[in-house]
Amino acid sequence: MPAIDKSALRAAVLIHEHVAAPCPPRSPIHLSDYHWNETQRLVRQIELAHRRGWRRAAENLNTDLAEMLTNYQRELGWVVEGLKARKAPPRIATVADIYRDLLALDDEFNEARIDVKEHVLRVTTDRIVLDDVRLGRFEIVLDWRDLGKHSPYRIVALDPNPAANDNEVTHPHVRSEGLCEGEGVRPIAAALAEGRLLDFFSLVSQILHNYGRGSAYVELDDWEGVSCEDCGRTTRPDERYYCNHCGVTLCGSCDVYCEHCHDSYCAGCTGTCAGCQHGACRCCLVECPKCKRAFCKDCRQEAGNLCHECFEKQQPAPEKPDAPKSLETEKQPPRRTRRSRRRTACAAAP
Repeated sequence: MPAIDKSALRAAVLIHEHVAAPCPPRSPIHLSDYHWNETQRLVRQIELAHRRGWRRAAENLNTDLAEMLTNYQRELGWVVEGLKARKAPPRIATVADIYRDLLALDDEFNEARIDVKEHVLRVTTDRIVLDDVRLGRFEIVLDWRDLGKHSPYRIVALDPNPAANDNEVTHPHVRSEGLCEGEGVRPIAAALAEGRLLDFFSLVSQILHNYGRGSAYVELDDWEGVSCEDCGRTTRPDERYYCNHCGVTLCGSCDVYCEHCHDSYCAGCTGTCAGCQHGACRCCLVECPKCKRAFCKDCRQEAGNLCHECFEKQQPAPEKPDAPKSLETEKQPPRRTRRSRRRTACAAAP
């Protein structure tokens, strides 16, 4: 006869007391605010893109919004499933059933620990790799005093490799140590309500070992983050910009603001005015037909698009006014000398 594990037996008795206790008032329905907040943020960004005429950015954001609403709809479906699971009274496991489950945890997982003083069970998974992304080991921590409450367990990353855009996301379906149970919401709730601990830990581990594309907090394709097209730096959703011309993703440092059309552009869709040396988009920079350099509208003439310098060069030279005659250069009548007066007088004599 195998020896009795006193620690496991003590834990089985305590867990059974919590599971078999009179049902407390139903815990309030838990609705995560993550998808709702993200939906509101995307709606505000789409409205801003439409006001500024960012057509390509608005299209990208509409795609993100459709995906977020799909995830939100899926989450609400899981909540509905959880409400349906409350109808049937659970079949409570016996102390012997719970005791056998506790012993079986050592065979099913790499490590299982019972902490009677802290009233917790700790189970460690193996190293998880999904789509070539190394996520490491996870510890599933169940506090049996919280049985009957919403989510009485935590998912702790032991070798954390969080998403580049959100340090709280350590697994596509884990955020802030909370698991997005997906379609497992009803089986997990039933296993906890009935005291089927081996089933509970197995269900959670199965979710951690799988990836539901389209229902993740962060998709594995974006795990390393969305890179800025110009500098390559990883961008967060709330600091992400889009080029209004080509639609590429930009960070706040590489986003070039055109003062003339009041839109954002990437470096490839902007240039520098040859006159004022300020940045502007390609649409607002026009080549001078004379010198072949590009100028913004403030540095060129509206008629003909000539730059100010070329415009001044082609203007006809103004006529020079006649120089005023000085008193010294004006022609004076000849001075009459004494001899000339005698001649004049002789000429006048009869």
